[in-house]
Amino acid sequence: MTRVLIVDDKEENLYYLNALLSGHGCTVVTAHHGAEALVKARQSPPDLIVSDLLMPVMDGYTLLRHWKADPRLRRVPFIVYTATYTEAEDERLALNLGADAFILKPAEPDDFLARLRAVQTNAVAAMPAPPRHPVGDENTLLRVYSETLIRKLEEKTLQLEETNRALERDIAERKIAEERIAEQAALLDQTQDAIIVRDLEHRVVLWSKGAERLYGWTAAEAVNRRVDELVQPDAGTYQEALRAVLRVGAWGGEIHTVTKTAAKITLESRWTLLRDAANRPKSILDIGTDITERKKLEQQFLRAQRMESIGTLAGGIAHDLNNLLTPILIGVGVLRLGALDDGAAQIVDNIEQSARRGTDLVKQVLSFARGVEGARVAVSLADIAREIEAITRTTFPKNITFFAAIAADIRPVTGDPTQLNQVLMNLCVNARDAMPDGGSLTIAAKNVELVRPYAALQGTVPAGHYVVLEVSDTGTGMPKPVIERIFEPFFTTKDVGKGTGLGLSTMLGIVRSHGGCVNVESAPGRGTTFKIFLPAETNSSAGPVASTGVADEQAGGQGECVLLVDDDSTVLDITRQTLETFG
Repeated sequence: MTRVLIVDDKEENLYYLNALLSGHGCTVVTAHHGAEALVKARQSPPDLIVSDLLMPVMDGYTLLRHWKADPRLRRVPFIVYTATYTEAEDERLALNLGADAFILKPAEPDDFLARLRAVQTNAVAAMPAPPRHPVGDENTLLRVYSETLIRKLEEKTLQLEETNRALERDIAERKIAEERIAEQAALLDQTQDAIIVRDLEHRVVLWSKGAERLYGWTAAEAVNRRVDELVQPDAGTYQEALRAVLRVGAWGGEIHTVTKTAAKITLESRWTLLRDAANRPKSILDIGTDITERKKLEQQFLRAQRMESIGTLAGGIAHDLNNLLTPILIGVGVLRLGALDDGAAQIVDNIEQSARRGTDLVKQVLSFARGVEGARVAVSLADIAREIEAITRTTFPKNITFFAAIAADIRPVTGDPTQLNQVLMNLCVNARDAMPDGGSLTIAAKNVELVRPYAALQGTVPAGHYVVLEVSDTGTGMPKPVIERIFEPFFTTKDVGKGTGLGLSTMLGIVRSHGGCVNVESAPGRGTTFKIFLPAETNSSAGPVASTGVADEQAGGQGECVLLVDDDSTVLDITRQTLETFG
């Protein structure tokens, strides 16, 4: 009669397999995890073992390793029966560790029994062979086994207590226990997780090498100190976890803590309540995995998804917005042809200014979210700086003094004049907002030659000829934490409704698309200086510099017939009226 050992942590699975195999003439022995299975098998080896993989205390992979390393058990066929580890890599790992078969749950009873009989037949017919060893990257195996090592801590603790009670009966077991302790200590030293055991007064009892590496405190410094004083966990989450582990015996979740150097980290933490022989709560086992970098990557991924959504939205509404703004801008031009008094002219100016701000906003969102680029031509930064100077002198508060320091021999750059105008205007507006009580705003531009690559705060440029644009203010300035985040999309220090947080991120994207970089110098109360490095045009045969102005001459028709096609009736009407107005 075949004696089968079934290992599974779920009672319903044990019951099903017991009924199936017993009904076909097998003697069945059950175990709830790998450690229990090893004890029973070593007392009386079975003819066959069927084991799940995902189990507490000791999982199936670890059980398989111990099984194939035991001279008495290695020839007993080992069948993996799992519903959790279903990937091809999982099956390869099991087979590489020595499994004789890999069956996925749920299997049809006849198929399952046929696989068992085939394995038994092959085991009887096969010649003895040395056990197979794990193959593959050691780091991958360590990661796979990390959680099993964590579960083994509780198992080893229980085994040590049992061994201590049996020391008087058999001195040989003491040596076995000492070897197991040494093995466990070596395994724990290898894990990257922080393993901490503390008593119910929150004082550290065990502080692993992983905890030393993660927190910076040595075991000698940590033992007997309160764990909450060492790692300073988030108070709300810490109390919630403590209540849960005392109530139900376990807790798992994310918690924010602090290292010895005051660095903030995020942990994926698992707490388990440990009990003594009388089943009284004794201590808490805390295993923490550092997921700080993973959380940052998740945030970056979510931000990228949000950017993609904005790009899709912006592309979808840009056409409709332009159709709404086009009649306004064209209509303003037509109205200017007539006689307007001062009041009406001011109203028309306000309408045109608002409409152009709307078109600029659409361009800004498209430029940021969709990477819209204009034509690249030779551009005079001096002309752009003079345009911005004219705007700021007439529109900025009178308590802001404007200074310009543009070198006479400034070289042209190759770029999109509209985008470069947007860059400079954005920085000037930010400077204005940083000086609510007034101050001075300076725009400077000069030629520089870098003999080696220059690493700025935001990017690195190779050696060569550059034009450096500087926008300086005497405003409130920024502390270092703010400087590190000002280029993040949607980050803003302005009140709700006063800023979108897209301006500087858009500006940085434009500068980088032109092959340049941005550097920022600022301190609270000492103002801010933005330096923009743009590659200079050094080719003497370059074409004419693009003008950013608008031609004053207006073309007229001679009664030609024009076929006008558009899906928007408002655009059709205003364009028809404009064309007819100009003959």
